Amino acid sequence: MAAPKKNTKTAAAKTVKEEVKAPAVKDAPVVEKEVKAAPAEKEVKAPAAKKPAVKKDPKATVVFQFAGKEVIAKDVLSQAQKAYAKSHKGVEIKTIELYVVAEEHAAYYVVNGEESPEFKIML
Repeated sequence: MAAPKKNTKTAAAKTVKEEVKAPAVKDAPVVEKEVKAAPAEKEVKAPAAKKPAVKKDPKATVVFQFAGKEVIAKDVLSQAQKAYAKSHKGVEIKTIELYVVAEEHAAYYVVNGEESPEFKIML
């Protein structure tokens, strides 16, 4: 018996004709039998890998309160960067450290490991 022919080009099931031969009998007629072909298999896609959620730092503000004043750390840091850039033109700031000394109403900064008494912001 011949294997049924399959049409794999379409996903819909189609009827395929199959020839069935009778046992070796002389002048036996050829019988056609209709066989329903199995539907073509659908491609199964692997689930897409989920990208890990990137956590963002929350918006934060650091405020120093002393002697009836409120000082925002971000603003003091910005002033220190501008003061350094003004006195050291063309020098890239790779690191900066800020030290707030409330008793002196001042903030001192260290840039690229370099410190100086002149690196001072009055609060």
